[in-house]
Amino acid sequence: MTTLTIEIPEKVEKTLTDLIEQLGGKIVVTETEKKLSKAAKKKQILDDLEESIKWVKLHQEGKVKGQPIQELLDEL
Repeated sequence: MTTLTIEIPEKVEKTLTDLIEQLGGKIVVTETEKKLSKAAKKKQILDDLEESIKWVKLHQEGKVKGQPIQELLDEL
């Protein structure tokens, strides 16, 4: 498969993306994905942190079982 880097106007991005996917290709990265605002990144980090804290609390309450660190590393 060949990789191309192209610049297109934002107004045709959706149309071209759909066409490429219909032809069996895939879009790797778009500029709009790169341009996540600072606020969006901060919100994502806070949401992830909040979810992690919930899991820790559930573990402390005995509602979920923890996984040994070696098992986590083996999955990588």
